[in-house]
Amino acid sequence: MFMRVRELWLSGMRISIVTMWLFLGCEEATTPEQPPTRQSPPRPPSNLQALSVNDSTVRLIWTASPSESNPNFGFYRLLVHEDATGRRVGSLSLGTRVPVDIVGLRSGTVYRFELYAVWRDTTRDTSQSLTAAIVRWAAATRYTTLPDGSPIRLYETASANPSGLDLEGPDGRPRTLRVAQGSEWDLCLDTRGGSWDIGSPGMSSYTISSPRRTLLDTARLRQQRYQQVDSLNQIFETEAFGSTTLAEALVNFNNQRRGFLIVLRTQDGNWAKVLVKADAQGNILRGTSPDRYVELEISYQKTPNVPYALPTGSWEPPARGLVPQLRIQTWKKEVVE
Repeated sequence: MFMRVRELWLSGMRISIVTMWLFLGCEEATTPEQPPTRQSPPRPPSNLQALSVNDSTVRLIWTASPSESNPNFGFYRLLVHEDATGRRVGSLSLGTRVPVDIVGLRSGTVYRFELYAVWRDTTRDTSQSLTAAIVRWAAATRYTTLPDGSPIRLYETASANPSGLDLEGPDGRPRTLRVAQGSEWDLCLDTRGGSWDIGSPGMSSYTISSPRRTLLDTARLRQQRYQQVDSLNQIFETEAFGSTTLAEALVNFNNQRRGFLIVLRTQDGNWAKVLVKADAQGNILRGTSPDRYVELEISYQKTPNVPYALPTGSWEPPARGLVPQLRIQTWKKEVVE
C-alpha cells in the first residue's frame, strides 16, 4: 500500500492532491449532524382532589405542575375513565385555573381522573408528562333542605320535634324522625343532662330497641380542620377507600364555636359527609328551650360501599381564632333520670 501511494505521488502530484482533496471533502460532508436538543417532558401536577358538588358533578383541584413557569407550558389534559371497566369516557383540555367542575357523570359510578401536564408544542413525543395526578371518585347527592323545602334540623331531647335523622327515607331523600321511630335514625341529637352531643343513635341516652349501627370517623373529628368548617365545599374529598378509625361515637359540642364536619358510614354501607352548621354568632345549638336545634347540610353517597372519605393532606385553618378540640365519646352515656 505504501509503495502504491508513493508511485502515485511520484507520477503525478496533481492527481494525488486532487485525490486527497476529494477524500477530505467527502469526510467533511458525511459527518453526522448532532440531533436537536430534546426537551424533557413536563413535570406532572400533584395532589389531585375531588369534591362531589351533586350526584352528576365532581369538582377537581390540584397542585400546579412545576413546569407551569416554563414558556412552553400549554395546558392540562384530563382523562376520565370508568374505574370498574377501564373504559375512557372523556378527554378534556384544561387551563391552569382551579377549581374545575366535571359534569354529566352517572350517580354511583366510580370514575378514575388522570391529570397530565402538556407542553404547548404537542408535536413532540415528549409533550405530555410521563405520569399523572390520579384520583378515583363517585359523585354524591347534596342536601341542604328536606323534601318540603325546610332546613334540615334536629331538635333537643326535651322537644316534641324530631331529634333523629334518616339519611335515605322511602323516597330516597333524608327525613327527620321522632323517638318513636328511633330505630330508623342514622344520626341523632342528644342534649339530656346539659351535654350537647350528636352522633350514633346506639351511643345516645335514648331508649331505642334496635338502634342502627352508624360508624363515625373519629380520627378526622379530632383534627382541627374538621372543626372549623363553614361549607361542605370547604374540604375536598380524596382517594380514600375506607377508614380504620370508624366507631360508634357521640361528639360533644358544648364549647364549639364554629361549624364542624362529621364523616360517617351507615349500617347499610353508605358514606356521608354531614356539616353541623354554626350561625353568625358561632352558635351550634340555636333557638330557645325546649325547642333548640342544630342545622345540617349533607353530602350522601346512595350507592353502598362506594368510596367516600375526606382528605389527609396539608391544610391551613382559616384565621378566625382557635376552636376547642371536640370531645369524642365511644362509650355509653350514663343516664340520670
